[in-house]
Amino acid sequence: MRDNRPLIPIDEPCNWTAVDYSLAPKPNHLLDKAMIKEIETAAAGILAEGRPHYEWRKTDFDLPVSGPTLAKAYADIEDGAGFAVIGGWPVENHSYDMNIAAYGVIASHIGEIKIQNYEGDWIVNVINEDKPYSHTSRGYKSADLLPFHSDGADISGLLGLGEAALGGETILVSATNLYNTIADERPDVLPILERGFYHHRRGQHPAGEHPLSPHRIPVFAFHNGLLHCCYNRNPIEWVQKEGMKLAEREVEALNVVDAIVARPELQISITIGLGEMLFFNNFTALHSRTAFEDDADHKRHLVRLWLEDPNSKRLGETLLDLYVPGTSRYKSAEDTPI
Repeated sequence: MRDNRPLIPIDEPCNWTAVDYSLAPKPNHLLDKAMIKEIETAAAGILAEGRPHYEWRKTDFDLPVSGPTLAKAYADIEDGAGFAVIGGWPVENHSYDMNIAAYGVIASHIGEIKIQNYEGDWIVNVINEDKPYSHTSRGYKSADLLPFHSDGADISGLLGLGEAALGGETILVSATNLYNTIADERPDVLPILERGFYHHRRGQHPAGEHPLSPHRIPVFAFHNGLLHCCYNRNPIEWVQKEGMKLAEREVEALNVVDAIVARPELQISITIGLGEMLFFNNFTALHSRTAFEDDADHKRHLVRLWLEDPNSKRLGETLLDLYVPGTSRYKSAEDTPI
């Protein structure tokens, strides 16, 4: 892997703190009636074709009215802050299938939908299934607090179909700002974070395969002169369940990361409302979720998509191949020059 490191601090739009977005409108891209009608028509048409959503591409849909707004959202994700909120979709007017189809039409203008787990699910309903977040299950099945992490693909999408009675906010932190802060305050741990860690695969692999990743995955890496972040502490620590130990300095480096992302001045909180879609770049943003409670009238229900963007300028390694081997478009430095 060629280094091509940028100057520190890294000065990109994805380097932000909470104050930069304290007055920003949410959602920042709103669908109007004409856009909604156009997306409804496209969604109904593609549903009638019967093709699976993970085959849908931007070129399948002619969206002259809503296309420019979706292009602005994509620009925010790829070249801007690293996230975008699209709002205004009338979920209450449509069936579940139609809502998911419209979501897929919109997502096709952000990236290509990917399967998310070994079971082959291309959409994941993020609801409380009363399953603890552990090395044998995925966090989206619980109502627990989820610590800061990046998801398995280039871009994640979350569509709001139901809100919790209490909690359930999505918290974002700039991974670029995190890197800059560590470089300023604790540069001694950067080599450890850049060397990376083995990850527990949480049972998302064929029988007989090793339960850990085959190699270390860097928390911070540089490709094409751009920073790429890939972080999830829990599967890093769960390697100890398979007999692998973490060195004291490795634990110290992880503690530095977690202490910095816990600073309120670095965080923005987003409650994903009905009909709102949050998309974020997993290379430039870490996300967390607060614990939540449902009641008889309020049940948190998000629908998650994982997207890969073959046109992105960021082409680093994700965790997708841990859970769905062979589906990532990432090539290692040994396979192709970067």
